Amino acid sequence: MAYRKRKKRPLIPRGYIYIASILLAAVILIVGIIFIKRYTPTNEHMDLSEYFTLNFDNQAAVILNDEYMEVTEDNTHCYAIKDGEQLYLELNFVKDYIDDGYVYDPTEITLRYATDSEIYTATLGSSDYSVDKSNSNLGVNVVIAADDSVYIAVDYLKLLSDFQYQYYDDPSRVVIETAGYERQVATAKGKTQIRKLNGPKSPILEDVTKGETIYVVRDTGKWSFVVSENGVMGYMKNNKISDIKTEIVEAELPERQYNHISFGKDINLAWHQVTAQAANADIANVLASSGNINVISPTWFYLNNNSGSIASIASQDYVSYCHSNNVQVWGLVSNLENPDVDTQTVLNTTSARDNLVNNLIAQAITYGLDGINVDIEQLPAAAADGYIQFIRELSIKCEKNDIILSVDNYVPTESSGCYNRSEQAKYADYVVIMGYDEHYGGSEEAGSVASLDWVAQGVADTLNEVPAEQVVLGMPFYCRAWAVAEDGTVSSKTYGMDAIQSFLEANNATTTWLEDEGQYYAEFASGDVTYKVWVEDPESIEAKLKVMKDNGLAGGAFWKLGFDNSAVWNVIAKYL
Repeated sequence: MAYRKRKKRPLIPRGYIYIASILLAAVILIVGIIFIKRYTPTNEHMDLSEYFTLNFDNQAAVILNDEYMEVTEDNTHCYAIKDGEQLYLELNFVKDYIDDGYVYDPTEITLRYATDSEIYTATLGSSDYSVDKSNSNLGVNVVIAADDSVYIAVDYLKLLSDFQYQYYDDPSRVVIETAGYERQVATAKGKTQIRKLNGPKSPILEDVTKGETIYVVRDTGKWSFVVSENGVMGYMKNNKISDIKTEIVEAELPERQYNHISFGKDINLAWHQVTAQAANADIANVLASSGNINVISPTWFYLNNNSGSIASIASQDYVSYCHSNNVQVWGLVSNLENPDVDTQTVLNTTSARDNLVNNLIAQAITYGLDGINVDIEQLPAAAADGYIQFIRELSIKCEKNDIILSVDNYVPTESSGCYNRSEQAKYADYVVIMGYDEHYGGSEEAGSVASLDWVAQGVADTLNEVPAEQVVLGMPFYCRAWAVAEDGTVSSKTYGMDAIQSFLEANNATTTWLEDEGQYYAEFASGDVTYKVWVEDPESIEAKLKVMKDNGLAGGAFWKLGFDNSAVWNVIAKYL
């Protein structure tokens, strides 16, 4: 058998093998370097001053409830500053995030705060402050001004507002936690780092030791955003976090007790519009035709100048006669009678507000009033702080003098939010819903003064802010006859209960009951004018009284005496 000779392969030069080995090693080295660079954590440390941006020499960064309250560079103020050794927080920051109870008057550079029973007063640039008539000294300026902003000493804030804070240097920063804040507390498993971003290549903000307390803000997967004991915020690996539990920041101040004077039974209040002193003499006839009311509110007082003075047409004989008939007198104060008075100026100026409060208390004591009824209407949003401070300060003095305080309010709307009903409810004894003027004299379209659905919604919305036992439902004894011209022009005239019936009878108008509105409706034409009337009568008032009862309200109020009749009082007697 013949064998075929195997063909020899050419030999690879050893030099080539050596070069290939070097190239392979180089590739492996490069891949290794890339791998190490990509996956090995960086040890680069970031200076905290780069993280906490400070625009002013005396500025302090603020971490509030585990959130960094960053101030942009174009802002001309900051949230916290250091003045000497004292830390100060900016007024609007305090009001927005810690406690809205501080009211600052820039014209008289005065800061006010009301607790449940005391009034604190401090002035710009002074270490002195007062609690009612007692004087104290903080040791540092309570209020300072810087860069067009007002700042309050944190030591003063701690007297009144419930929060905890810790201050740190390098860079200057303060960690604030408000009472009731719910936080997630954990422990570091071992030595680790807090990084700026959630990745190993992000620079280190702080090195963490085993067992150190960490506050977990949110879990982002393999990493969590955390805050350290030193107020450093960033990301930590989840496998380095253990023993997570929920804690609530405890209150350090005693819980406030907002006391209220109770009327003790269903309130059946009628407003008595008195425009002259002589009209007080008719009180016997007024009560005789007013059903079984237990409170009467005469319109005796109104703001008379921008310094807080009030005009008064109060009568001692009037009060004495009412008391002899077991009827309480709640004098009403209004801001609508004198057009020269600027309500915003009165309420926002500390001395004017003090005068107004003191004048009302003096009138109540002089005439033996059982209560004060506040009817401040058309309140501008800019007067919101001054208004609620007026209610607080008046309430504290009313309670000390055993005077019931009630406050009249529109049904809740976005535009009436400045009345702050929830804060009123803490201080005032009763919050009255003015359940009328759904369509008012100046309305651009005809409509009901107080349709049932609108009233019911107003009650429901008020109860979101005020306890039912403090709510009094105001109801109208009047309605409007609307005249709609061919060109669409709308005008109206106000009628009491008997007067509207006479008007309808004189025009041979027929009425139809509207279930949703809870009212009779009439419409008729006279010449080129169409008249529309949503009638208020005993039936419509009874529908509203059912809303009052179904919601467990404190009672009812009625505007106004003189528009009523005996039939409606017979209906009211079934509910009050």
